[in-house]
Amino acid sequence: MNYNDYGIFIREMQLPIHIKGVTIPNGDGTFDVYINASLSETQKRTTLRHELRHIKLDHFFKPAETVALAEKCANSPT
Repeated sequence: MNYNDYGIFIREMQLPIHIKGVTIPNGDGTFDVYINASLSETQKRTTLRHELRHIKLDHFFKPAETVALAEKCANSPT
């Protein structure tokens, strides 16, 4: 799937070992998703799904939602 068509730009890069991935919302409505290049292919796919759920669930624009709750929701299989 080409996520660029949806304004989601995915990049692999070296991140601290304890960070699997991070998503940055941009002012123009697009998102930059960074996946830790040190992860296995399976971990990268799992991390990407997790980060995409944050976007789908609109976690970046719900300031009242706690980080812990956002992480729990993004880890949910549905």
